[in-house]
Amino acid sequence: MSIKVIISLSILVLSLSACASKGMTSKPADKESSMSKTLEIKKTEMSDSKLDRVDNLLLFIDRFSNDTFDVQKKSFNETNRALIENKTDLTERIKLAIMLSLPSSRLRDTAKAQSLLQDLLQENTLNPSESALTSLFYEYVLDDIKQSQKNRDDLKKLDLSQQKLEALQQKYDALDKKLNDLKNIEKTISDRDSKVISKPVTKP
Repeated sequence: MSIKVIISLSILVLSLSACASKGMTSKPADKESSMSKTLEIKKTEMSDSKLDRVDNLLLFIDRFSNDTFDVQKKSFNETNRALIENKTDLTERIKLAIMLSLPSSRLRDTAKAQSLLQDLLQENTLNPSESALTSLFYEYVLDDIKQSQKNRDDLKKLDLSQQKLEALQQKYDALDKKLNDLKNIEKTISDRDSKVISKPVTKP
């Protein structure tokens, strides 16, 4: 799964969540009390805030992917400082995981990203849009780790095959040398016998 697909799916999930949120807040409330209306407004504001948070994360992904190494490193350090001050900041935790996941990131570390994303999903503190975005990155990182492991395994097999080929070549070279040595010995004996036969016999 490419990162472009992740972003596209995330935008789709965000749009669907926004539509669902609007649909819920557009229901008639003629019989609701003033307190219920107030709670509904607060819920809507919180929902909009969370949607804005995901929207900002998508914008961050797009920007960070095109940043230079120095700018990426600056964003990385700022996020780490923010987390030192507040370890429970969901936005900064997701941003950190994203920076460690993106293939265009110069600070990429899929092992750390997997751990961070897994923690976020297991804590069950994300709203549906955030959970969808985090899950997409988690699946992407898992696929990448599996592919990297497969590439390493294939490389090991290739190295092993190369070693076997080199060992066979050494055996062939050794046998070829022995064969040439035997040929040289045979030629020496043949030449010596020929000289003995061709040597004239002298009468006493």
